[in-house]
Formats: sequence, C-alpha cells, structure tokens
Amino acid sequence: MFTDNADPVKLLALDMKTGEIVASMPVLDDLPEGYQVAIENSAIVYDDSEGTVSTIVCNWFGAGSAGLADPNSDSSIQSYANIYDMNWLTKGNCMIAPGVERVDTIKTDSGYEMKSVWCRNDLSDTSIMKLSTATGYIYGYVQDLESGMWQYIILDFATGETVFTMDVSNKYGYNNMAIGMYAGNSGNALYCPTGYLELLCLQDRFVYLPEMPYRKVDLDKAARNVLTQEQFEQDGGDGTVASWRNTVTVENVHPNTTVSFRMNNLSGSAAELKLYAYGADGKLAEVSKELWTITDEAGTGVDTLADGTLYELRVSVADGGALDLSEAEKEIIISVVLAK
Repeated sequence: MFTDNADPVKLLALDMKTGEIVASMPVLDDLPEGYQVAIENSAIVYDDSEGTVSTIVCNWFGAGSAGLADPNSDSSIQSYANIYDMNWLTKGNCMIAPGVERVDTIKTDSGYEMKSVWCRNDLSDTSIMKLSTATGYIYGYVQDLESGMWQYIILDFATGETVFTMDVSNKYGYNNMAIGMYAGNSGNALYCPTGYLELLCLQDRFVYLPEMPYRKVDLDKAARNVLTQEQFEQDGGDGTVASWRNTVTVENVHPNTTVSFRMNNLSGSAAELKLYAYGADGKLAEVSKELWTITDEAGTGVDTLADGTLYELRVSVADGGALDLSEAEKEIIISVVLAK
C-alpha cells in the first residue's frame, strides 16, 4: 500500500509477489481549489484479517522547507532555518494543507476494490497519527486554526468524527514540527515532541481512589494492556477475557483501600463477570465476589451493562493481602482482568 505522485494523488495496492496494481483510487481529491497533496510519510495500514485493509492517509503538504529542493541547498545542515519554513514556524498549521481520509481495500470474488469510508478536510495534522485497534481511536496532534490552540485530538476510526480534544497551548513553539508521536508500552501514554524541545505526554486518569479522590494515583505506575485469550488461559484463567489487564501501584495507603478502574465495552449481565487477579507466582486466581463490584460513575452497583457506557470496576484491597503484589509496607500493587 502506497501513494503515487500523480495529480490527483492515488492510493495503490500492489501484489507483493508480482508487483501488479490490484486496486487504486484518488485520495484527498475534493480539497478546496489551490490545495496540493503530499502524504508519503503519513499512511497507517490496518488489516482486520476478514478481507478488509483500511488505510488512513493524512496530507502533509507544507511541512518542512520547500527550499531544501533548491540546487544550492545543503540538506545536511540540521538547523531550523534550513529544515523548516519560517512561515510554518510562526504561523502554524494554517500553512499546512488539510485532509485526513480513510480508504478501505476490500477483497471480493473478482479481485479487490477500494472505497472511501470518510474524509476530513478541516484538519491539518503532521504528527503521524496513531491508530489503537484496542480502543478503535485514531490519535493526532493538530492546531485549532480559529483559536491558535495546539491540541491532542482523538478521532473515531469507524466514522472519522472527533470524540475528544485536549488543549495544550496557543504558543507557536508547540507546533510538533512534523516529528511523529509515539505510544508508551503502558497502554496509557501518548507522547508528542514540540518545537520548544518539550515532550508532551497525554494520559487517561482511568484509575483513582473513590474514597480518597484528593489523592492522585501516579499514572506512570498504572497500565492497561491487552491480555490475549491464549495468555489468559495459560496463566490460569477460565472463561473469556472481557477487559484489559489493569495494573496499578497505590502508595501511602490505608490498611484497606478501594481502587476504581474506569472502563467501557462491557455488556450483558454483570453477574456473568468474574474477576481474576495475578499473584506473585504470575498465575491468575479468581477474586471473591465480596471484594469487587461493577458500578456506574456515581458508585451505584449495576446489574445490566450496555456497550458504550462508562462503568467502574471497584476492588477492595488490603496492604499485604492476597491481591497485593508489593512487599513494601503502605504500598499496594494489583493486576486484574475481567472475564466471562
């Protein structure tokens, strides 16, 4: 999967064995008149293993310095003046051509066909967007051209709609300068470099202490990772994995503490759920029903779960108890996963 340099720019799908073009279509071809397209650095490709390959392409035209192509330019000089256009540095993403589009390549009985699923002509992003298949979200870093505010943005992979933004600053130095974002291995950290040589970190406060909301959990010591069905069974679990594996360290705790994990994508009957916790031996053991519950955001227990609604898994843990993986006093480490 890659793009050509034609006018209009086309997305091409090639057979890796023969080099034959099996499908192609123009992308970002409905931009307002005068805009150009350059997307060689931005493509995200996701194969759903069911016959559809989705490609996200993002227009980068205007990033960097057009002067680098001049015959007398020395591209080895790594300076702002040489690499970056000063208009982009000072004026921001109004200098970048807009456009983000999702194109699906679908396997059919007669070959392959491409179709546009959605297109956003109002976004100018140079951050190399990231797709999370676990959440179904695309993460980017853009500038609101009306306010000048640089911000993280989250798009729905299925629809392209904006589901969340987080403002950072309206100072020109918070341009990310076309340096790619990257994700941490905790499953809860998204990093974005900036022109101020600062590294921004976006984290979700998915875990907290409902009895002590003033005491913030250190998010650098919290993680939520995909636990495969195979690994779940290998570690001693029984049933089907129904959540991420949630791990957290809570410091300076009371002898008994309630820890709450926010989560969605739960459905069906709450009574069908089982909670497993990892022990010091790396094996899973089922947690007694008396020690945990599923609640709404107000802390009220729920019986029926609806997909798309935010719930809380509240677990009662004791310092040095069966669920505590830490040997330190006044510190609790737990790692839990829901199953059906």
